[in-house]
Amino acid sequence: MKSSNKIEEKIEKTTTKRDLGEDNKREKKMSTAQKMLPILITSIVVLVIALGATLIAFFQLKKTDEQSNKTLESVYSSSYYSMVDSVNNLQVSADKFETVTTSEAQRDLLRDMEQDCAYVVAGLSVLPIDVENSNSAIKFFNQVSGMCEAYIKTIDKGESLSPEQLLLVDKAEYALSIIKSKLNTHNDMVRKGDYEFISVGVFNDDGVTQFSNSIGDLTATEVDYPTMIFDGPFSDSLENKQIRGLSEEEITKEQAEDYLRNTVYQDQEVEIEYVNETDGDFVTYDFKITKNDKEYMAQVTKRQGILLTILGYAESGEPNISSEKAQELAEGFANKVGFGDLTTTWLEVKDNIAYINLAPTQDGVVLYPDLVKVKIDMFAQDVIGFEAKNYAFNHVERTFETSITLEEAEEKLGFDYIVLNTRKAIIALENDIEVAVYEFACERIGGLFYYYVDANTGNLVQILKVVDSNGTPLLI
Repeated sequence: MKSSNKIEEKIEKTTTKRDLGEDNKREKKMSTAQKMLPILITSIVVLVIALGATLIAFFQLKKTDEQSNKTLESVYSSSYYSMVDSVNNLQVSADKFETVTTSEAQRDLLRDMEQDCAYVVAGLSVLPIDVENSNSAIKFFNQVSGMCEAYIKTIDKGESLSPEQLLLVDKAEYALSIIKSKLNTHNDMVRKGDYEFISVGVFNDDGVTQFSNSIGDLTATEVDYPTMIFDGPFSDSLENKQIRGLSEEEITKEQAEDYLRNTVYQDQEVEIEYVNETDGDFVTYDFKITKNDKEYMAQVTKRQGILLTILGYAESGEPNISSEKAQELAEGFANKVGFGDLTTTWLEVKDNIAYINLAPTQDGVVLYPDLVKVKIDMFAQDVIGFEAKNYAFNHVERTFETSITLEEAEEKLGFDYIVLNTRKAIIALENDIEVAVYEFACERIGGLFYYYVDANTGNLVQILKVVDSNGTPLLI
């Protein structure tokens, strides 16, 4: 969401009344805008459903045409993945809900859940599922949405949610976990390419599709619906479109090549070929790098001349180094190419590739908006990916001012937790405002959580949970 010299007392009173009148008008306008927001979201969802239904009706008539089938398959696939993502988000938000202790944090999670319910309903309405199989599921998600709306109104009145209301959220989370489990079995088939919606999405004489049968009734008996009235922390930090992290001084393409040869690939046998100059978010000099018979693409910014990206690929083979060694390689590489000492904020390993998020620190404060991302081939023991766009957009000196202590911030976490690590940080919220926070990595009954408490207001402004995605830890 998202005076001067006195003249006459009478004029002052008139002006005051006028100002009050204008304030009242503005408050009414703001109230109207707030009321219109749910209507706007609902209208968008309805339009998406209508568009999807129209496309399906059109392409069903043209199913013999190969291109039409491909397009219809794309519509189904997009709707399916959107639905699955929203179900996952809903379950995680409901799981987080029991750990928060402030009304502000509860309201934020409820709003997220309400929006994800709309996305799930839109996806279910577009997919080739018969009415009998989908009707109860759609009703359930509409009820969850209604619950969220009612609870938000309760909080906005300044009232606390009752134990019975909190228990209902817990029951909804359990039902969502069962739904997610049922979807996961089907997800494996879709991801492996063993499943095409178009081949199983044609309704038979009974009005039922094979897709309905394969995905199962989301209201099957094992899902006990309650009775009721969806990669590393800040890995996608908002990028300020104003470039704050680079000086105005420009370099030539010859200087950029010299930087690559004598700094980035120092003491390595490489061939460097200039490709072109690209004018995107940043003006860059683009080069093709050949090393050990492998080709990479590297970009150096024209302003200031820093390494912006490296794009390469990993070799096949088992990892030859540990994740700790991969972290050392990433941090050492960033230091060598001119980014100074960066701190690892997140590391995950998938197959033989380590994905590492690094951030600069200032007086012990982690600057999350300035993240640098590095990919390490753990078989070849080499850097195969590098991306410093957030750094180039955002890296400036900050001040870390606080009004509350670390101990006072920890009181916002409630109870039943073990603090594994704490640190000071700057984070960027969705409204692009940077906030000084205390970060708490906590082990709770529900798993590993990261909590971010505003170091000035004491509000809990962000919660992230570590979840397992096919063996890979992700933060949501």
